[in-house]
Amino acid sequence: MKIFFLMLLAALVFGCSDTKHDDTELKISYALPEGRTCQTYLADHFLVTLYDSEQRKVVEKKILCGDEKYADGITLLVDKDSYYVSVVLLSSDNMWQSYGSARVEADKDTEVTVNMETYLGGMIFIWNPADCSKYNLAMMALDLSADGELVKAVIWGEETELRNFTIPCKAGQFEIINIPAEPLYTAKINAYRKHSLAGESRINYEIPDFVSGHGQNKNINIDSYKQILVSDMKVSWEFDSKSIDSCETAGITKVVASLVSDEITVSAEQDCNNKFADFYLYDIPEHEYTLYLYGVSDSGETLFESSLEIGMIEAGSIGKDMLENKIFLKEK
Repeated sequence: MKIFFLMLLAALVFGCSDTKHDDTELKISYALPEGRTCQTYLADHFLVTLYDSEQRKVVEKKILCGDEKYADGITLLVDKDSYYVSVVLLSSDNMWQSYGSARVEADKDTEVTVNMETYLGGMIFIWNPADCSKYNLAMMALDLSADGELVKAVIWGEETELRNFTIPCKAGQFEIINIPAEPLYTAKINAYRKHSLAGESRINYEIPDFVSGHGQNKNINIDSYKQILVSDMKVSWEFDSKSIDSCETAGITKVVASLVSDEITVSAEQDCNNKFADFYLYDIPEHEYTLYLYGVSDSGETLFESSLEIGMIEAGSIGKDMLENKIFLKEK
């Protein structure tokens, strides 16, 4: 037993000594315009923020002006990855004085210098992340225009035209930085159920003429501009006759639910497996509808069919507030 214990201890010790960490050193330096210092801006501190390749904030470090320890920059131990670096020079009341950013590949010990410039202005679009589950939203798509022209801005280190620019809903905000303050901006944001621009937008937010922050970031809470464009419906069902208690008895293998108007059809289908699972119909535009339910055999023949007049479905009932209906499937 003693020998076994010693062997186990040796395995743990020598095993740990061979462990390899896939990390590296990243040194970040920040350079103000020639002849300028923190005192020039009457600034108090730098804020260094590091984002990884998945746009996650992995480091946020406040460095006081005059801190000799970080006079030549800051060195971080990071995983090997590609990073976006943001450096802001702020006053004691957190007003932005200067700004710079850079992208860097940290696949080995690496140094990057961020050139600081006068900060023009910016904006942060903010929404409630709880709405993502409440309204069943996965993605936001932004259009931003200035004086009628689509805006180009540096997003994650790359100049990007802000047309249908997508942001995960769960992010809760989207920041656009270092853009001119004077133009009149307009913004339109569409929210989608899936991570795709396909299908109907569920919610639209339109922000009319506004200016960005003059040397600062303007916080824009988009919730007050919310317009729900569609509705959802939960459809429960069962057979009309109690003598039919299973899909096998009915001779069907598939059930199809369809909301039909004179212009629009919203459908869903599922295997008939005797669980009588509810249907969920999403992104239903405002219109008058009839609900149809079909029971289809393995050969594709419709053996059961029912309909239910729904009437006008108005926009606004989505996610946890979805509409509910029940229909009985009848033999043809």
